[in-house]
Amino acid sequence: MLIERLYRDLPRNLRLFERALSLEKEIYGDTYVSSGAVAEALLCPRAAAFRAAEEEVEVFARALRDRVKYAAMLGVADAGYVDALARRAARGDRNAVKALLRVGRDLGPGDISAVLPKLKEEFEAARRAAGKVIVSAARGPVRRAAAYVKYAEVYPYAGMGHRYGDHVFYAVAGVGPDHVYLFRLARSRDRGRRLALAEGDVAAAAFRKSNIKLHIYVPEEAIYSFSERPSDPTPRYRALIEGVCRPGATCAFCRYREACECVGDIPRRRHAGSQKP
Repeated sequence: MLIERLYRDLPRNLRLFERALSLEKEIYGDTYVSSGAVAEALLCPRAAAFRAAEEEVEVFARALRDRVKYAAMLGVADAGYVDALARRAARGDRNAVKALLRVGRDLGPGDISAVLPKLKEEFEAARRAAGKVIVSAARGPVRRAAAYVKYAEVYPYAGMGHRYGDHVFYAVAGVGPDHVYLFRLARSRDRGRRLALAEGDVAAAAFRKSNIKLHIYVPEEAIYSFSERPSDPTPRYRALIEGVCRPGATCAFCRYREACECVGDIPRRRHAGSQKP
């Protein structure tokens, strides 16, 4: 599908998704936040709010791609019509963008159950294609993606949003019969588990599942497995939306410390962000 190709080359097509997000806000008033930003609210809600704003276009682009793709796979929208809309939207047609925003908009987790087998096949194909990737030789996002494809369990991986007021908290996870599955790369087991579980709470709420299964991959150590019951993610949603800084040890390494207003309001001895890392 054209929308999938446009999303895959997001940096080149960023302007299209920026226009689409602008219209989304104008018409529907929605703000898109990743489950990763929600997890960061455990450490500092202010940093989480900065991250959410920074990556909103990317999160929205994924959400738009997913719902349009699922609608076409389900036959709710004609694939040829959707491709024509995406082509016109990419050329700057405002009406085409508006029409694209309506495609698959009301799909929920129950609606996409029919496409889960196909999504599972897509992951299996990606794993076969990545069979020769050496994870330890990769770095950054490439390493995370390579580890995911090579070591994560085979599931249908899907994206779904959990609405809270005018915010859509978006999660991508493996979808099982009664659980969601997340695989995460981390430097330590305990920190990785804590953050992944917060993401899992969003995914469980979005897909309406009663359990969370986690695999935490600590390079050169092990892959740790956890099974948990989800908790209510809305307190973290509220914390992120309020965006109040939580001064602490992580401030010194926070990539947003130069922009954080609380540095000026808190004595230097109390704010780790005021010290050189």
